[in-house]
Amino acid sequence: MDSNRYEKLESWLSQNNYDVSSLRVLSGDASFRKYYRVDKDAISYVVMDCPPDKENLDAFIKISDKLQKAKINVPKLFECNEDDGFLVISDLGDNLYSKKLDKETVYCLYTDALETIVKMQINTDLSGLDNFDNLYDEENKLFTDWFLQHHQKTDLDDSLKSDLSNEFDKINSIIKDIPKTFVHRDFHSRNLLVTDTSNPGVIDYQDAVLGPVTYDLVSLLKDCYITWDDGLIEDMLESFFTRIKSNSINSISDFRYWFDITGLQRHIKAIGIFSRLNYRDNKDGYLKDIPRTYAYVDKVLNKYEDLSNLNEIFNSLEIANKL
Repeated sequence: MDSNRYEKLESWLSQNNYDVSSLRVLSGDASFRKYYRVDKDAISYVVMDCPPDKENLDAFIKISDKLQKAKINVPKLFECNEDDGFLVISDLGDNLYSKKLDKETVYCLYTDALETIVKMQINTDLSGLDNFDNLYDEENKLFTDWFLQHHQKTDLDDSLKSDLSNEFDKINSIIKDIPKTFVHRDFHSRNLLVTDTSNPGVIDYQDAVLGPVTYDLVSLLKDCYITWDDGLIEDMLESFFTRIKSNSINSISDFRYWFDITGLQRHIKAIGIFSRLNYRDNKDGYLKDIPRTYAYVDKVLNKYEDLSNLNEIFNSLEIANKL
């Protein structure tokens, strides 16, 4: 944050009777947002700094309201300065799932997380949400532009670009037919906090959309930052399917296919984002997560015959050998 913006933040907090001397930096995330802690009457709060020209504070506020009404454990809003992009919210602590997950805790913590996805899908008001179907082309370009061309230095001629686009379109057409619901869109171990009550605390939901019913599930179980064995993933998938089974979601084999295809699209996008974070935003810490994320992609490509063309293209580009 530049000095003028920081001074403006301090002034605003002081006007609202926060102890500016207690203001301290929290770690950032894969966005332009910055986070701080500040105290008031011996209670800790979190301050969000969302530059208006780069981040959509209004979306965070609106989705917060939807999720609070759905009884999801999200931060409460205490102060808001939309003009400058400052927000004071409740402090859910530091106990990220990513720090607490291991073989002993995973079933308990993930059971709570699955229940939260179910609650979001059943209880959240869907009005006004952007449609995930409108994001495919933009997300696919992240992979071709930032990962293949920028990171792996792959020379993509027009014919190869067209072939990739056609295969991505096939994936997108499958996803469009999956039943739609509320989607957090980044529901993973770094956006969930272990809390004493109403576990988990949920953060980073401002990009929520109306999207495929399997999206948040695969974000959780095939996390870009942590890997679980197939048996655990299948157990959790079947448990979740049982909870949401309906007239339109009544085949476990279809549901498993939707899960894999949704994950394929998400992980291809994530690889592009990790690359962009390095080259555009000077955040190189995400590069180490690309091999894990690509392993998910490779596994799904080798699992289904209808993905054989894309698998052949990726193999011809020797993506795995250049990770």
